[in-house]
Amino acid sequence: MQIDPNSKDIFIEKNFFSQDIPIEERTSVFNNLFFHYKKDWQSSFALMLILSVGIASLGLSEDSSATIIGAMIIAPLGQPIVAFGGAIALGWKLQSFRMLGIITLGTISSILMAYIIGFTLPEITPNQQILIRTSPDLRDLGIALLAGAGGAYGYYRSEYSTVLAGVAIAVALVPPLCSIGLMLEQGHFILAGGSFLLFITNFIGITFSSLLIFFLLGLRQKRNRKWFYTGTILIVIFGSTIIVPLALNYKKFNSSAQFQSSVYEKARIVFERSKNSPAIKHLSIQGTGVIITIEPFPSDKVEEQRLKIELERTTGLQVFLQNSNRQ
Repeated sequence: MQIDPNSKDIFIEKNFFSQDIPIEERTSVFNNLFFHYKKDWQSSFALMLILSVGIASLGLSEDSSATIIGAMIIAPLGQPIVAFGGAIALGWKLQSFRMLGIITLGTISSILMAYIIGFTLPEITPNQQILIRTSPDLRDLGIALLAGAGGAYGYYRSEYSTVLAGVAIAVALVPPLCSIGLMLEQGHFILAGGSFLLFITNFIGITFSSLLIFFLLGLRQKRNRKWFYTGTILIVIFGSTIIVPLALNYKKFNSSAQFQSSVYEKARIVFERSKNSPAIKHLSIQGTGVIITIEPFPSDKVEEQRLKIELERTTGLQVFLQNSNRQ
């Protein structure tokens, strides 16, 4: 169903876009962005979300990048985030909260579905596809900002709509949420927290760049600018809270050798103080997880769990212990 933004029978401002934009383009952009005005949008959105979460969860469990890319392309969460930025640019407080509600519901549902899927899968040892989504840094924020700008322009100019698939791949939204659900089901809370930080980073980056692009393109009202300024300030303030953890992760990336040496030394001290004093044979850090191969391996499950808890407290990373004799 096509909606004319100048129609008087819906709650839309007559001048919701700059008047130097032709009415046909205004109507087209409006219908592409604010999909919740279309009939039966809920069933389509729910179906695509369920499919994308299922594909991404299975892809993560088997460490398949191709499968995860497929889930990124069909995931529907990117559109309401871009629309959220557009609503702020237009100064629509009500529409902003409606979009935020859809995003929140989709986020919680995705995590819950992935958590349930985790029950049906064998125990998942965090693999590369999971671990790389647990330690975002400033580069990820930069990617989200640039990709969000590309996505917003793609919705605005129909001839560039083909870029939307590329944006979906560049800024993963559903895979981090699936990683959260799977890791929560496995009890790996540090990894789940890292994936949540990645999702929030992408959400903030897309929202901010979308509202900025739409505002610069003239998709703004000539009055009621209060919510535009308020919403933009809130996004900036909220975004500033993630700068510190992203910067710390970026610092770790730039000094990876020193960071690995630091983790190795902390782990060595813990092992020296433990029963049988296991020796570290190999240590590998990916994301917020560290895989430590030791010998001898604790024969007591209680001691093994105690070691993991102590190592996680000392290093701040999710710890996985391996027996060198089983490699």
